[in-house]
Amino acid sequence: MLSKTNISISRRAFTLGGVAAAGIITGFPAIVRAQSKTIVTTLFGGAYEERYRKFVLDPFSAKTGAQFVIKYGSADEWLNNALINKANPEIDLPFLSLPVAMRAIRIPGLFMELTPKEIPTLADIHPIFRDTYENKAVGFNYVDYGILYRKDMVQKEITSWADLWDESLAGKVICPGPAAGSMYELVMIAAQIAGGGSDYTKGIDKLKELKPNVLRWFNTANEVDGLIQRGEASVAAGFGGFRSYALIDAGVPGQFVTPKEGAPMGVLSYHVPTNAKNRDLLLEFVDFALGVEQQTQFGNAMPTGVTNSKVVLDQKVASRIAPADKLLRIDWGAVQKNFTEITRRMQSEVISG
Repeated sequence: MLSKTNISISRRAFTLGGVAAAGIITGFPAIVRAQSKTIVTTLFGGAYEERYRKFVLDPFSAKTGAQFVIKYGSADEWLNNALINKANPEIDLPFLSLPVAMRAIRIPGLFMELTPKEIPTLADIHPIFRDTYENKAVGFNYVDYGILYRKDMVQKEITSWADLWDESLAGKVICPGPAAGSMYELVMIAAQIAGGGSDYTKGIDKLKELKPNVLRWFNTANEVDGLIQRGEASVAAGFGGFRSYALIDAGVPGQFVTPKEGAPMGVLSYHVPTNAKNRDLLLEFVDFALGVEQQTQFGNAMPTGVTNSKVVLDQKVASRIAPADKLLRIDWGAVQKNFTEITRRMQSEVISG
């Protein structure tokens, strides 16, 4: 049986301007940066960047005089950069997503252990966003992955992951592929449903049984938006609550469900390099970003879940986010070594097979 807090499964998101006002600069030589209050960090663009700057970066710049250099790209690129420049980090504070973050914490000597001694606010962070990373990183915010379905096209109420296998959903379900982010979680959820514990092979076998119900394996959120809006698909499994409610607010007659077994999560996390020259400034920033004020403002504006347990989000926002005790506790490391094999078998036996 799936547990909301003790499931051992594998694996796994969003124009520089106003240099002085925003505290964003580019092109600082490393030697100058080491002597200044400058933080080179990473970030995903779009609405996430806009809100993160407004409620986290800019207030910290105003408070401390620190400046930020933003590097764009992917979590894989940022981790590779950290490895190449391990002795003299080019990126002061990688902001990583799953599953890359789980590879990062297992590289000896790359990132420091984070404790409340260095970052007092860690005492207020829900344990799932610390011990998931074995205290080598800490989560900043999260999205929950559940099931979105069109109420006008589905006969039965969906409350469980197991409901996806109901024969009434034949040809109606879209599921995440390898590029979508939550495929690995779905594999391991399927393993639990099949009684296979954390044996991913049981999950793949169970997903083979789901094939009659699957219309498509999606790779992007935009793909889901179109299929659901046009009524070409009526159920999206492993889809984020944030995007689901955007569709519902736009007029789609949908229902987003946090399955009774719990919801996987997508998290962005801070990683402090062991050899960072400006370690004290980095720790001060992480403590600031995880504080109640910044977490509350960012969470309400995004809107997504945040990791500080003392935060109380606006009622409407909170009602649309799975709380921490409804999230599946995922032991990424337990099956991380099988990512390549899971991908290969899913592609050949389930998605293309």
